[in-house]
Amino acid sequence: MPVFPVSRFARIGLGPALIAFGLLTGGAQAQSNPLVPTLVVDAETGEVIEANQATRPWYPASTTKLMTAYVALRAVKTGAITLDTPIVVSPLASKQRPSKIGVKPGQEVTLDNALKFLMVKSANDIAVVVAEGVAGSVENFAVMMNREASRLGMRESHWVNPHGWEDARQYSSARDLAILARALLTEFPEHSDLWGIGALKLGNRVYNNTNGLMGRYSGAMGMKTGFICASGFNLVGAAQRNGRTLIAVVLGASNGADRTLKAAQLLDAGFNAGRGWGATTNGRTLESLTASFETTAPNRRHEICGKGAPPASEVEDTGAAIVQVHSDNPSALVTLQRAPSEALAVGQRSGNSIQLGPRATFEPLPVYLGRAPGSTAVARRAGQPAERAQATAFAPQNPRASGAPLVLPGAITAPGRLDAGNARPGAQAAIRPATRPPAANLGPGVSRNTVAAPEKAKVDAKAKTSAKVKADSKVKADGKAKANGKARADAKQRPPKTQAETRQRAATSSLQP
Repeated sequence: MPVFPVSRFARIGLGPALIAFGLLTGGAQAQSNPLVPTLVVDAETGEVIEANQATRPWYPASTTKLMTAYVALRAVKTGAITLDTPIVVSPLASKQRPSKIGVKPGQEVTLDNALKFLMVKSANDIAVVVAEGVAGSVENFAVMMNREASRLGMRESHWVNPHGWEDARQYSSARDLAILARALLTEFPEHSDLWGIGALKLGNRVYNNTNGLMGRYSGAMGMKTGFICASGFNLVGAAQRNGRTLIAVVLGASNGADRTLKAAQLLDAGFNAGRGWGATTNGRTLESLTASFETTAPNRRHEICGKGAPPASEVEDTGAAIVQVHSDNPSALVTLQRAPSEALAVGQRSGNSIQLGPRATFEPLPVYLGRAPGSTAVARRAGQPAERAQATAFAPQNPRASGAPLVLPGAITAPGRLDAGNARPGAQAAIRPATRPPAANLGPGVSRNTVAAPEKAKVDAKAKTSAKVKADSKVKADGKAKANGKARADAKQRPPKTQAETRQRAATSSLQP
């Protein structure tokens, strides 16, 4: 995963008063808010370094799309679909509310490009495309989401849609989202590039990732943001430093800049834990966190969006860089700042105002609508049952940049035995009994000539029997003819008994040559 270094703010000495203001308001320790769930965990060990309200139910918003991606990648791993499989956009998908790409019914998009749109643009129409392509319907996909969540131990989560729009039946927690993020990083390292794409380019349009850690926090690996009025601004982020990977979760922040800075401070705290700055590990794990006494997710619509029009998107607060001050006295720094802070490069808080620092520029990754060049794969569409991708011979394409194995595109066939009961419409006519046994079923050392020999013997025997019947019939016919001829000769030699017989014999004799 590439690391996008961020230039440090200009450093000037402005006196002890400004030093104290700058470091204490933008220091490494995440400010505690009793309402906002937060958590930072070691991705390798599962050890929880800091947690606040981590098991409280919360609306996940678009962090839901991490679960959507997980289910899709599991389907790829099991062979149920490939990254090159084209998926047909349904009317339902095209009607989803923003954020969206704006795909039209009947258009096709590969699963690979769909996952990229999902992670960077957070497109709700594409989330439905993925769900219908993998499971046939949103409802079936939700069943798969809940099954996988249960298997992973996400005990505070329930899913009904693949995009995260507000629904009282859909909720999660900081703990569960950390479990999910950890599963994505550990189970699918070959797809780690999905979480860290800085920007996409579709035709003339460029979509920038809304994760404010990327391009600002050194070692940031990406992951996913989320926002609806009911939840506030959510962020699941990950970062690497010195071979160690941490995951930070922030739910319910007041704006995009707030969630970015909180996540950076959590990551700082995690990387500095046990490094001699006063923070120590405590042995807690994601599994051992105590369940919350809250049983429903709070609705923060009035607090987040009630004072004005709701934000049009998840776009974060941005602005010019703030000058960060440092002292030449190391002891003063230790007194005011407990640990080295990458968060200071991300942004700074002044009262209720947060100003984010400059962000590195990303080279957009090209994406496209339609199937992969040269693909002959059968497209998926809504209403089809979940199917298994069958690999066929093909000309190899360029491998993914992450070094993932090549994927074999191929025709789609239903899982299990193909019969009239589970075949797709139109497929039944193609089911035919074999006229000859396939070579694989003849057994070792047995050739087709060997199998055909008994059949040839049966044919020869039948021919002999038919010839014998004909010969017997001819003998019988000859014998009957001789008997009839002898009877007529005897009749000629016998004297006629009556005058009528005498006349008949005379007439017959006159007709003979």
